Order: sequence, then structure tokens, then C-alpha cells
Amino acid sequence: MNDETPSATSRHRRGVLKSIGVAGVATVLPTGSATALDLGTTLDETLDTATDSLQEVLVVLETVDDIALLDTLSLPDGYFGFETLPIAYTRAPGTLLETIADLPEVVSVVPNRELEYYNDDARATTNAQEVQAGEGVDGYTGENVHSVVIDSGVDGLHPDLTDNLVANWRWIGDPLTDDGDTTLWADAGPINTDDNGHGTHCSGTVAGNGTQSEGEFSGMAPDADLTVYSAGLTLLLVKVVAAYDHMISQKRAGETDVQVVSNSYGITDDGDFDPDMPENVATWEALQENILPVFAAGNSGPETNTLNALARAPNVLGVAATHADQSVAAFSSRGRSDDFHGESNYDREKAYENLETYRTDGDVDGPLGLYRNGTGAKGADVLSTMNPAHPLQAVGDDTELFYGSLDGTSMSCPAVAGCATLVIDAYVETHGTVPDSIDVLNTLEATADLDAIDDVDDPDGADEYTAENIGTGYVDALAAVQRAEDGDLAGFGEAEIAPSGGDDEDTGESEDVSPSSPDRDR
Repeated sequence: MNDETPSATSRHRRGVLKSIGVAGVATVLPTGSATALDLGTTLDETLDTATDSLQEVLVVLETVDDIALLDTLSLPDGYFGFETLPIAYTRAPGTLLETIADLPEVVSVVPNRELEYYNDDARATTNAQEVQAGEGVDGYTGENVHSVVIDSGVDGLHPDLTDNLVANWRWIGDPLTDDGDTTLWADAGPINTDDNGHGTHCSGTVAGNGTQSEGEFSGMAPDADLTVYSAGLTLLLVKVVAAYDHMISQKRAGETDVQVVSNSYGITDDGDFDPDMPENVATWEALQENILPVFAAGNSGPETNTLNALARAPNVLGVAATHADQSVAAFSSRGRSDDFHGESNYDREKAYENLETYRTDGDVDGPLGLYRNGTGAKGADVLSTMNPAHPLQAVGDDTELFYGSLDGTSMSCPAVAGCATLVIDAYVETHGTVPDSIDVLNTLEATADLDAIDDVDDPDGADEYTAENIGTGYVDALAAVQRAEDGDLAGFGEAEIAPSGGDDEDTGESEDVSPSSPDRDR
């Protein structure tokens, strides 16, 4: 596929998410003929319409006000409508699900599926250390920025996290409870809400201050405010949507000023980008509130077309994982090749503009998804905060009591979220205003290093950068912060994208080599 080739695909949706905007992606059909695709298949095919058993679902509607239409139905357990997102959660038998899907205002009905967690110091390779130390810039540590981590939880008592932890929101109940209490999140305060250590590790990479190691193992933005949504070991879709809804509501109410959200989880499938998935609706709305979503690419590499479904949105930054030598790890998920027999696109601007049109007008010609990685950061053997009692503490080879070493794009994602935090901090400190999230995303891509792998003689991972495995290259916090200081944030089209590697990419690793344990950090 050539990114300059106009798409032959036309999309139309049953309804328009009137309060939400989206952008476009390049599409290629095997025949090259003009084809009308209907994204209005509202009922997810995995739902059983023949059963009388209750199935948990999320219902995406055109607007928040349309949620009240569910009052006209006899739902066995009622429903829970979110405050800022046009989404409701309910339980219903198969025939009633069909009735819900037939409502003209309903965009999609999907099961409350379970998502996956994608499980020395990454600061040095990203140049975050130089940013913190003031080498070539004034020196920034994230003190003007508030970042969020949605994950398994956080050890609020960890010495590296207690000073920066503003809120530790814990999932506390069933949205469909019959006791009248619809509170979904409660601030647990400085306690340990993390059952395995995954969320604590990710939180430390973003904003750990290194207290327990005298600064040696501090995170990317050690003075940033940190909020964590503790979803537990079982990450259900409703928890993710609820976290985004609460985060956006808090910001709209002026109770927080969140600018970045790190997401080390996702969905592994090989389908096309679906703008009507509840998660994709949520991340779009977050960007409209000037919150940049950063997502892990996934741990299903080295095959192509394995990219996290949530990292394909053009309004989020997907992050690949590398080894310490900056070669892309075999486990890191890849996007689609440029000769993929179906929809493929590397042009973020095209996808973003198409998606925005789709959200506002409902009709669009062209692609909506982005089928490449955004950038990359170290995700193999990353050392970060951990409670000595966390189960994942026993996985790595490190011997540090309050730190643990893990592999996965779960680890590279918060590193880039931390870099975004530094860019925003530099811009606020220098110019007095918060930059637009999409400009921060574009700047991180435009300043990424595509040559980082060139001088590596015997790489631990892939021997070249491709659009599929790393997109625009290895993240460079220093270069991005310098542009923020200069008031020269990047726009669309400035990033150089690595060429496609095709379906036969050389990973540099034998097929039986994997990150210590490929599934351990999910």
C-alpha cells in the first residue's frame, strides 16, 4: 500500500457520536474497487442471542442523553449510564440484546470482555536523565504535570511513590447494584491496592522519585502528580470505560488537571480498527479533554498484524518494546505490512481527520485506523518500583528489595508516557500554558530516533527498524523537550516513518527466545 494512494473505502455509521470527534486512516482493498463498508453491525458476533441467560454488555449510543432510552426497556438488572461517555452497562438475555441493538440511537453492543495486561532503568536510553539533569535544556522533572496510570493497582506505601501519589482510586463494586449506591471508585489513599506488582511497576516508571535508591531508579518524571486507577487482577472492559469516564468527569469538574494517561493493557486480535468499540470512544473523548492516551503495543510479536487493537486509534500513541541496545524485542507486537491484503495505513493525519469526520458527520471515505507502532522504548529487563511481597517480584533476576525487573510492552508504555509528561512540563514551564495533546504526540514521533539501531553490530532483537515494529523510531525525550522549550511542537506530517519490513521481518532472535516469560507480565 502506498500512503499517497486515495482510499477506495467508504464508511457510514448508523448514528453519529455527536459530542465526539475522530480522524481517518488509509484503506486498501484486495480488488482496489470502491466498496461501501457498514460499521453499523451493532451487535457483537460473540454475544449469544438465543440464550435466556444474562450477558454483561456495554452499549455505545450516539449521545450521553440517549442513554435514557434504555428506560423504555425491561432490563432485568437495570443499567448504569456513564457521566461523560455515551455508554451504558447492563445485563440482558439474548433476545433483549437484539432489541437494544435495534434502537436507532445505538451504535454498538459489546460483551464486557476481559483485557490483557502486557507484562536497569529506562531513563538513560530515552535521554530522560539528561532532561532531568538539565543537560542541553533547563531541567524538567514533571512538576507541572498530572499523569494517570490505569492498571492492576499501586503500592501507595512504596517510598518512591508516596510523595507523588495524589489519588489511588480503587474499584469497589457492581454498577448494577440494587442498593442505590452507584459509586464505582473510592480513593483508597496510601495503601497497597496492587495484587501482583504490575501497576506499581508501571507507576514507578512514570513518576517514581527514587527515594529508596537515592535517585538511581527514579522514573521518567519524578516530580509529577500521579493518579492510579486500581482495577485489580481481572481487567474487565467496564472498569476501563469507568476509569476514563471518572477521569474525564474529574477534569471537567476542575478537580484535577490530568494531561497523560498510561495504558499497559489491551486486546489481541487481527481485525480492523473499530471506532465504535467503547474503549476507542473513551480514548477519543479523553483527547478532546486534552489528555494524551499512551498504549502498549502488545506482546504478540514477532508476527505482523498483531498490534494491540487499542493502539490502532490515530488519537493514541502506541509504544513498542526494545532491548537495552534499542533493537525491537521479538515479543513486541507489530502492525500491518504495507502489502497487507486488507485495510492498512501509516498516515496518522489521514486517519485522524477521517475519524474526526466520522464522529461529527457519520460518513467518511478512507481509513480510520493506524496500523503501525508510534514509537518505542526499552521494555526488556526494565527495573522499577515493586513491593517485596508482590508475586511479580520473584520473576526477574534483580536483587533490589524495593524494585523488580520485568519485560513487556507494559514496561515501555509508561516510559513513553513519562517522556510525554516531561514534554508537557517543559512547555508549561517555558510558555505558561498546557500544549495540545495531539501536538505532544506528534512531537514525540517527530523527534524519535530512526537511526538508533544502525550502529548495533549484534542486536539482541530485530536488526532494523520498520513501520510495523517501531513506527517512527526510538523515543528521544531530550529532543522532544528541546522543541517544547522552543515553542516548536510538531504538527502532523513531520515524523519520518520507517519503511515497511513486509511479512518476513528478521527479528534477530530465534523463535524459541522470548522475554524471560512471554506471558508473565500480562
